[in-house]
Amino acid sequence: MNSQPPVRLLQGHALEVLREVPADSVHCVITSPPYLNLRSYKTEPVAWPDGWVGHLGMEPRVEEYIAHLVAIFREVRRVLRPDGVCFVNLSDSYAGSGSPGGDFRDGKGGDEYLRPYNRQGQALKPLDLCGVPERFALAMQADGWWWRDRLAWSKTSAMPERVAGWR
Repeated sequence: MNSQPPVRLLQGHALEVLREVPADSVHCVITSPPYLNLRSYKTEPVAWPDGWVGHLGMEPRVEEYIAHLVAIFREVRRVLRPDGVCFVNLSDSYAGSGSPGGDFRDGKGGDEYLRPYNRQGQALKPLDLCGVPERFALAMQADGWWWRDRLAWSKTSAMPERVAGWR
């Protein structure tokens, strides 16, 4: 007799799908959200509660991306049991390191497929590290999460992004 619990696969926008999950019902969440402006998954754009329409990870500013992640993880916290754990695989990006083409291009032409800090008026300079994992961890702490550890994943290749222009 198989004593394994049933597996349920949910697909859709994270905020909508998580709302279908009962509170305090999940033991463990392991996730890797889309990294900031590194890849478009070619799905339909989603309307976010703040009024922005687009894909997670393709926000025009790092602050909006972090705010969307925090909104999703509020729902994750709701579904986690009190003894539950959450692991997030989240990498960083370099400001202004994008170029036309690649997976993050939306095909419209112009600067809409350049990384957000490549545009005028942004705080980071080209080639600045955006600090996404640190910004995310601090925003999650401010939202009531415990930051328990940082696990380093040492990648030996330059993918998903290479940064040119180092002196």
